[in-house]
Amino acid sequence: MENLWLLSEEDRAEKLDQLLARNRPKDSVGEEVTGLDAIKTSPSLSKKQLRTQPVRGVLEGDKSRFGRHTAGTTGEPTQVLLTRKELARMLGVREYCFRHYGLKLGQREARLWGRPESGVKSWLKNFVMNRRVFHPVGLDATREVAELLKWKPDYLYGYASLLLEAAQTLASMDIEFDPPKCVVCTAESILPAQKAYISRAFKAPVAEEYGSTEFDVIAFECAEGHRHLVNPWVLVENSESKGCLVTDVSRTSQSLIRYELGDHASVEKSGCTLLGATDVIHQLEGRSINRFAYLSRNEKFHALEFARAVDRYQSMSGEVFEFTVYQYQYGHFVLETSTNPGEGRQDLCEFISEHLYPVVGEKVNIIPAGEQIDTEHSDKKGYFVQAMELDHE
Repeated sequence: MENLWLLSEEDRAEKLDQLLARNRPKDSVGEEVTGLDAIKTSPSLSKKQLRTQPVRGVLEGDKSRFGRHTAGTTGEPTQVLLTRKELARMLGVREYCFRHYGLKLGQREARLWGRPESGVKSWLKNFVMNRRVFHPVGLDATREVAELLKWKPDYLYGYASLLLEAAQTLASMDIEFDPPKCVVCTAESILPAQKAYISRAFKAPVAEEYGSTEFDVIAFECAEGHRHLVNPWVLVENSESKGCLVTDVSRTSQSLIRYELGDHASVEKSGCTLLGATDVIHQLEGRSINRFAYLSRNEKFHALEFARAVDRYQSMSGEVFEFTVYQYQYGHFVLETSTNPGEGRQDLCEFISEHLYPVVGEKVNIIPAGEQIDTEHSDKKGYFVQAMELDHE
């Protein structure tokens, strides 16, 4: 994998061309893809099409194959099949990313990923992987954080929201601890101000990971703050209508050609060579339905503006909290926060509205919700939820 990244773009493309010619995966309409040029004209592959895709011969009757299961944000179950070599590639990519922060796979991991699963099977899996699961939320938050630090993990890994909860709890504690080498945020949106807060609390760098069950790590943040594409066998493109399309040229267990991941991610060239490709994910926009906020049937603005406004508010006030904006009708928005800001939620609503005014050219109606975000909930959180019925998308 490292040798592929050391090649020039032209030489790496030639290697991938040769791999496609040998693997001959099929696109969503059953046509063989034998080179990179063929990918450009291939139709996209939906999750539904992947679920009905027949198992390729390489895995039939193979007892060494591995399965991954994901319900995804759509709630539609998807089964991912892997050969031993494909799983090894995924782990190799993860090891490559971890090395950038002085880590190795198998080192002590504190995982903040919902509540710990019960049962011997889960305990054994965590024991073998040298990790413990913590849930620093609710009445036991202080005890959980104290136990986490006492365990002296080499790194923390988990949902951004739970890492933020742990950081806020730690900030209120008077405790000495050995800092981890890195904190890895994954699966959820996180603001720069929130990452900086987590970094200060744990006295460690914070790296943002972007990935999926189907491909594992797709992009990873370097020490300079760029989210590099890190898997040399995975190609990423963004379609305005279909969102993020991902191709794995090395996969033989399943054909994943221009697979619709569901997110929107803008990929740009950078001059940074610290990690993987110079191609970096500049902007993650979330699932298609949550990309736009509507003032009227035909007037809309990008929901990223909510994140930009709150990030600016948190940077100015020094406060850090989770938030979600909901839209139930045109031109009206409801704001939830995990804690009440020092100046109150109404003050935050007015701040966001003022930020939006030069963007949309009119005052946007934002009201505070009557309750806080349910931090006990372990599902992925986003900063904007489009809850209207949209028939014109």
